[in-house]
Amino acid sequence: MTNQALPKRLIEVDLPIKRISAHSRREKSIRHGHISTLHIWWARRPLAACRAVICAALWPDPADALCPPAFREAARKAMLDWAQNHLGLASAESFQRLVAIQKDAARLDDLLELRHALLDFIADFANWDNSTLKEYLDMSRALTQAAHEALGGVSGTRPLVVDPFAGGGSIPLEALRVGADAFASDLNPIPVLLNKVILEYIPKYGQRLADEVRKWGAWIKQEAEKELAEFYPVGARLKLPSSAR
Repeated sequence: MTNQALPKRLIEVDLPIKRISAHSRREKSIRHGHISTLHIWWARRPLAACRAVICAALWPDPADALCPPAFREAARKAMLDWAQNHLGLASAESFQRLVAIQKDAARLDDLLELRHALLDFIADFANWDNSTLKEYLDMSRALTQAAHEALGGVSGTRPLVVDPFAGGGSIPLEALRVGADAFASDLNPIPVLLNKVILEYIPKYGQRLADEVRKWGAWIKQEAEKELAEFYPVGARLKLPSSAR
């Protein structure tokens, strides 16, 4: 489709911003498993917002006249399966629409209804609690691949998300999560290292990397305590000069 007009993506049409924003606010209190615990980055983008935006940017709007029929059909089958088999994973905001689809699959023949079903899925996937659930990951990756191939991507390849100023790595991390390839770079060496750890080392080495970091972190702490002991003796009290009292 390189020489043809392209359909609008979902992000160009609509986005459940209120629901995504609520998940982004809640994410600030998440500590266990969040990449913010690896390193504090002053301009970190919420993973919830990045996850939602990437999905909406990669998936075409099924109600657009130029949307490839192959993606419409893939999206319709995916959302019907979601309504029939994963209703319990839906939020309260999405529940009623999925129940209606479950009762009458023909509702998804209405392309506007199909659009709203996809947007509901995106809003629910923005929830931190759903970010690692196999059902959500499989669904998002299947839709990403269907969109990629329907829009002219070579079968077996994946779409590429490029972030030349990746910072804390939220965008490339979420691109990988939803089934795209990611290219990340930055001018600052700190985010370059962060992104190498997040995007390359952790997927490659997993638990072994965590064990090595703990091992050598403990060694550095022990050696630093030895070298600094004479300057910072254990139990010593700080004596302030009289002028500072």
